[in-house]
Amino acid sequence: MDEVQIIIKQILILTLLGITGFAAGRKKLLPENSHKYISAIILKITMPFLIFTTMGNYSFTGETLKNGFFIFVLGVVFILLGGAISLGPCKLMGIREKTRNIYIAQSMFGNVIFMAYPLLKAMFGDEGIVYAIFYNIANDAILWTLGVYLFNKHNSKSWKDNLSHLINPNTLAFIGGLLMILAKWLFKFEDTAAYKLTWEIFYTTFYNLGHITIYLSMLFIGLILSNVKIDGVKDILSRASYLVYSVFKLLLVPAAAILLFKLTGKFFDDFVKKIVVLQLAMPASTIVSALALEYGSDYNAATEGIFISTILSIFTLPLMVYLLTV
Repeated sequence: MDEVQIIIKQILILTLLGITGFAAGRKKLLPENSHKYISAIILKITMPFLIFTTMGNYSFTGETLKNGFFIFVLGVVFILLGGAISLGPCKLMGIREKTRNIYIAQSMFGNVIFMAYPLLKAMFGDEGIVYAIFYNIANDAILWTLGVYLFNKHNSKSWKDNLSHLINPNTLAFIGGLLMILAKWLFKFEDTAAYKLTWEIFYTTFYNLGHITIYLSMLFIGLILSNVKIDGVKDILSRASYLVYSVFKLLLVPAAAILLFKLTGKFFDDFVKKIVVLQLAMPASTIVSALALEYGSDYNAATEGIFISTILSIFTLPLMVYLLTV
């Protein structure tokens, strides 16, 4: 029960940050398109430093790598399962292709950076970030291949162009972190005075810079949601298709993962279970809306899906944690 209380507390904190961004967007306190610049700061500056300094300061073990591998594999399996499950409701509701591709993508890809990183960092500290990175690699590998294909059926952009997105500041920071871990293991310089002084200065500077990712991410989500044209609860309830898709994304797929973990007993470490379930239970990815805009898919459906799933996740995330603990 303690973990349920912890996640409720952290969600309330993150929600207040999101509301701050939402209010700033609605009141026009920031210049137009500020969310784009905040997103760029997060993805190209603060997040890479958070990843690199966290990995560089973390004591990796064989257990860490084993758990990370399981998180990666389970991430791939359940992301693809989410896409497959979403095909049924899309067909039953007769959703047109452009919008259908948005639903499928949002059923697969959760907000694993802008919402998951702050939440997992708050709940589990640096260990939460380290394991979240493994899931994010699985997410990105599918997003920039199969995910882009869903948006790109009617475009001529090459697979080579799409795959180039896999090489980005965050994956480079992850690779840099792995190389640093390997170098420390091979050359045993971790206890030298020169390394300790250099790393202390570097870590203090750039870890603190990376840590603002948590706050910027929630401001970004608030700004994104402030641009969605939804008037009240009735307006949300009138969008039945978004509610159906949100049930699949926020409840059904994470519940399937919980069932697997119950059936496998103690085979998977508790940390693996928590990270995978919480990542799967994240609301729709904000990156999907950016891709929808770039490739001429249904941008409005993407942003409205983000809005509804994000609001619902405030209630469904604690439920998933509770189901994990019973």
